[in-house]
Amino acid sequence: MVKTVYKNYLKSLLTRLFILFLSMISIAIIGTGRLARQLFHLFGSLKHYSPSLILGRNEGELAQFNHVETRSDFNKIILEDLVFLAISDRAIESVSNQINAPNALVCHCSGSIPISALKKHTATGVFYPLQTFGSNEFIDFSKVPLLLEASQKEGIETLSELAKGVSSRVDFFDSNKRKSIHLAAVWVNNFSNFLFSEAASYCKSNEIDFKLLGPLMEQTVHNALDLGPDKVQTGPARRGDTNTIKSHLASLESVSQKKIYQYISDAIQEKYKHEL
Repeated sequence: MVKTVYKNYLKSLLTRLFILFLSMISIAIIGTGRLARQLFHLFGSLKHYSPSLILGRNEGELAQFNHVETRSDFNKIILEDLVFLAISDRAIESVSNQINAPNALVCHCSGSIPISALKKHTATGVFYPLQTFGSNEFIDFSKVPLLLEASQKEGIETLSELAKGVSSRVDFFDSNKRKSIHLAAVWVNNFSNFLFSEAASYCKSNEIDFKLLGPLMEQTVHNALDLGPDKVQTGPARRGDTNTIKSHLASLESVSQKKIYQYISDAIQEKYKHEL
């Protein structure tokens, strides 16, 4: 009696596990950098998705991915349902042409590369997280805009279901529109961070703690999002305060910093010249 009950329980459990296995969507990630690690962590936390393969050329970096098949042979067939190319923009088309994934929806994660770079494959898509991945901390994707594109209706449905299970902000952008938002992202992220770097360098040379500027940086972003950047522009250039500008320029020892300061000040004054 006990053996029969146990056998029936085991049979039921195996059946449920088999059904669960069949309902899982398997994922291959190509790449071993920051974005690849973010996606591996993200997809591994989802109920019906299973990262089952990591492809990369660096054996040392592949070793950091646990409980998943890893390999460096790009010529072997990929049997997964979804393939994400989490690699540099310049490598996307060449790697796409190299891999063999006959039954997969093949996606890249770039803002600037068109979906046509994946033209070797029948089912293609783009899964572009509008976020920076400059640190090793795992990102909370719930507020990260996910911009999607797909070559087929089935791909749209697949990516939409995946993205909506991750983020509260999901949009469909074609390649041209995605390229435009990527350019805007360069302004607000890459260029602004470069200016942060210049400020940090100046603070260090003057024995000032750069973190003192933290609240100002946070408030600047808050004001720009809340009221619009045009309405909250402040500073000596906005006021037409040439004396302060000259004083600041005299304080800068770096020739490149002088040029940057002068150029941006001139641009601000030109933009607001009718309001001075």
